[in-house]
Amino acid sequence: MTRKIAANDTVGVACLGITHPHTSGRVKAIQRRPDARMLGAWDASPLLNPFVDALGLQARSKEDILADDNVHVVLVHSKSEKMADLTIEALEAGKSVLVEKPAGRSSQDAKRIVDAVERTGGLVQVGYCWRFAPSIDAMQAALQAGRLGKVVQVRAHAGCSHNEAATAHMTQPGDIGGAVFVIGCHTVDRILFHFGVPRSVNARITKFQNFHGDESREDAAGAVLNYEDKIVVLDFMAWDVLPWTETWDFTAYGTEGIMSSRSLPSSYKIYDSGSGAHPKGWTEWRETSFPEIWATKKTEYSPEIAEIGNPVYFDRESTAFVDALRNGTPSVVSATQAYNINRVIEAMFASSQKAGAEIFIE
Repeated sequence: MTRKIAANDTVGVACLGITHPHTSGRVKAIQRRPDARMLGAWDASPLLNPFVDALGLQARSKEDILADDNVHVVLVHSKSEKMADLTIEALEAGKSVLVEKPAGRSSQDAKRIVDAVERTGGLVQVGYCWRFAPSIDAMQAALQAGRLGKVVQVRAHAGCSHNEAATAHMTQPGDIGGAVFVIGCHTVDRILFHFGVPRSVNARITKFQNFHGDESREDAAGAVLNYEDKIVVLDFMAWDVLPWTETWDFTAYGTEGIMSSRSLPSSYKIYDSGSGAHPKGWTEWRETSFPEIWATKKTEYSPEIAEIGNPVYFDRESTAFVDALRNGTPSVVSATQAYNINRVIEAMFASSQKAGAEIFIE
């Protein structure tokens, strides 16, 4: 078990897998940190050489990285089929791991990571970077304080932009689903972060005839997540016309207030009934109106999907990860969270296959 690192020690980081389009964003976040340094990258893909050339890294073997005592952290950014295997190998070598979401192809893959964390006592943080929007923290604080009263209904919308639903990244063999899984998992993460695992799910996940052909797996989806005291209605559109996440709205309706929040640009709007500590009416907050664009351009090492240009979420994410590494505190986004997200999405697809029948989640 390798966990805590002294405050004045430099954190050594290396990549196992570089083909995920978020890889360069996370590497650059590490390179911006004065307390960390990149110590190379491995991948069997021919994209490795242009990747390391562009990022100023050294190409190394997987065995060399795992045996290097100066490497404290491994960034697992492979295709989904290898995420669990590489994460487990790194944990067993005594490394801490930041693995890109959704941490494998299925709940079975994520459960293997959960078991490895328990077996090794290692640290795993799953790359749900949108979690680090201040608007999400503000909503969590309002919910925990009871500011909205009793919340009985929640509406959550998300989508996939840049026509990425038709890319190979969104249609990998063995994955639970396409864009609903690979992108929609972000919104399921938010739902579980705020409210925990639902009791059951009813869902319809649709592929329309004569629309976008066979290159994509889903076009639109709707689901009701059933809790003992509320329902959460989730909908997803695979062909979002907007380039960031402007349409990704998450709104909680309570007996004493309403709150809506978005990830990028990070913003929220809250209505108070006036019965509590806050005056009656609307309060609005926006972090920025014109952020750097999320996805910028395709590159030689990311030829199918544009690499990430907006640094803010990866910087906040790396800070949370390094804090947990140095202080021995729990992972902000644990392997168990990824496991539960994948279980919920599997239940959604199972329900859709049964024409929306209720699927209970253990």
